[in-house]
Amino acid sequence: MVNAVFCRDRGHDCDFAVQTDNDDELVHHVQDHAERIHDVELSRADVEDLITEAEA
Repeated sequence: MVNAVFCRDRGHDCDFAVQTDNDDELVHHVQDHAERIHDVELSRADVEDLITEAEA
């Protein structure tokens, strides 16, 4: 299953999106983006709450 996180879907004016079948990789990329671009620290649980199943 491929999971995704899209900043725009979470109310941000941001085109960041990540899709992968590796949840560890997804969490890493989202945490890194959130910290660098939005100055927000997210826990793994925070990121998991943002994950949606990507459309095929």
